[in-house]
Amino acid sequence: MLTTHQWTLLEKVISVLGPFEELTRKVSSSDATAADVIPAVTVLHRFLTRETDEDYEIKVMKGTLAATVRMRFTDVEENPLYMLCLCVLPGEEDHDLNELPSRKARSDQPTTSLDSMFDEIADEQQSALVGRAAVGSSVELETYLGEAAILREDKPLQYWMVNKVRFPNLAKVAGRYLSAPCTSVDSERLFSSVSHMNESSRLTADHAEMILFIKKNLPLTFPKTLAHTGHRIADY
Repeated sequence: MLTTHQWTLLEKVISVLGPFEELTRKVSSSDATAADVIPAVTVLHRFLTRETDEDYEIKVMKGTLAATVRMRFTDVEENPLYMLCLCVLPGEEDHDLNELPSRKARSDQPTTSLDSMFDEIADEQQSALVGRAAVGSSVELETYLGEAAILREDKPLQYWMVNKVRFPNLAKVAGRYLSAPCTSVDSERLFSSVSHMNESSRLTADHAEMILFIKKNLPLTFPKTLAHTGHRIADY
């Protein structure tokens, strides 16, 4: 039987490991991009190195985890793909094609254990951009960098679909690099769905590939239609 002290210690351990699960689920989702890598590593390292009153008896654990994260991702900020994707992780999202972006209010209450830390880092970056002037040939980039960051739940690719007229050169870069996934989890999940196909159907390789393509892309092409009819992609 665990003692009261041991239960308390386990709760602290769970609170430290929670962000690992949260970020793992985030980068493994179908809409995660390579732009999520550097922010995830940055906020995780900040979480592990920040001392709190609750760190009693788990300081060594947090320190070991922080050192491991730093060693594992030591070169992540020097990776050209991650850096380019991070640069085109957009500013304020514009929901109206006929209006310029307007600043959106941030949620009063963080929805996850790391939201407040993400907001903190975003505020620091925004403060660093204050006073920067858009001049010369870099006017497009400077204007873009001067905008506030989008909310975490917003979709970067949707932003670029709306704002490609405002930032035509950056939109081309975003279209090329921002679509890169940060892990292979989603593609492996898609490939594993082949095993669920009925072997007795005698599908050819070409037909199996077509079905997989539809399974992945139909919800992206007709999301409102599927939602309105109440059908799921698994029904097709």
